[in-house]
Amino acid sequence: MKDCFWAGMSTTQRSESMNAFFDGYVNAKTSLREFVEKYDNALKDKVEKEVNADTRSLSTTIPCVTPHAMEKQFQENYTNDKFKEFQKEIVNVMYCECMMLQSDEAIFNYQVEEIQYVGDSQTLRTVKYNVVFIKDMELEYEVKCECRLFEFRGIICRHIIKVLLFKQNVFTISSKYILKRWRKNVKRC
Repeated sequence: MKDCFWAGMSTTQRSESMNAFFDGYVNAKTSLREFVEKYDNALKDKVEKEVNADTRSLSTTIPCVTPHAMEKQFQENYTNDKFKEFQKEIVNVMYCECMMLQSDEAIFNYQVEEIQYVGDSQTLRTVKYNVVFIKDMELEYEVKCECRLFEFRGIICRHIIKVLLFKQNVFTISSKYILKRWRKNVKRC
């Protein structure tokens, strides 16, 4: 299911999210008529929370942790919560090593080795990911990682960042990798 966009949610998280949404509004004894009223109240509260979060994202800025223009680009465009997710990825680039496996004029295949901690222990493991970078004629590019973080969560992964910054010298990200749904300036319905 990593090829499908779910904003990073698993099936159990979706049901847990619905339970949390109705928590404090309805219970097993709520009648259908009361449910409709309480559902409307829950929806109004959710919208108010989202508006407050959007206002905070517009009025406060989380500082960058690296000097990379790419991070600044995400800081300016993404909501604070999504920017924090991106920051986690860019910080964890330091645990990645990258080597080219094969290339031609337009297609570059890389292997990115990431050092990961196993659970809460100090045990380390190395995990390998393949990243493909494709240049087209108009100097645009497409990049894909087999971890599928972008496809699943809408955030580019540390493996892609490693290839872009350190192998392809791409310092600002193409707009197709900055999803509209996470932007600060989006007016939500």
